[in-house]
Amino acid sequence: MSFDLAFWFQWPAPTVEEAAEIYEQLADEIQGVVEEGPSIRGFYHEVTSIYPDINEDNMEESVWSSALYVTDECLIAAIAWSRSEEVSSVLIDLAVKHRLVAYDPQKQIVHAMAD
Repeated sequence: MSFDLAFWFQWPAPTVEEAAEIYEQLADEIQGVVEEGPSIRGFYHEVTSIYPDINEDNMEESVWSSALYVTDECLIAAIAWSRSEEVSSVLIDLAVKHRLVAYDPQKQIVHAMAD
C-alpha cells in the first residue's frame, strides 16, 4: 500500500476538483495535461538527492513503494505508507520551493505557493 502525491506547475493553483481531474490524467500517463517546465526536473533532482529512487539495490530501505514517475510535466510519488508522514511533508515543502502544486489524492488537498 502506498501514499501517493503528484506535483506539477500550474498558476494560479487549481481547485481541488480541477486537481483531481489533472491527477487522474497524469496517473494515466496522458501527455499535454499541464505545462512543461524545468522546475519539475530540478524538483526531481532535489527529491532524489534526499530520497534516492527505488532500485534493486535499495528496495528494503527505500521510502518509495515504486519508482518515481517523472516527465517534463509532472512527478508522481508512491510513498511507502509507513514513511508517508515524514516524506510527504518534505516533498510538499520542496514543491513550494520549486513553485509546484502538490496534490494529495488520499485527502483531496491541494498545496501551493501563497502568492
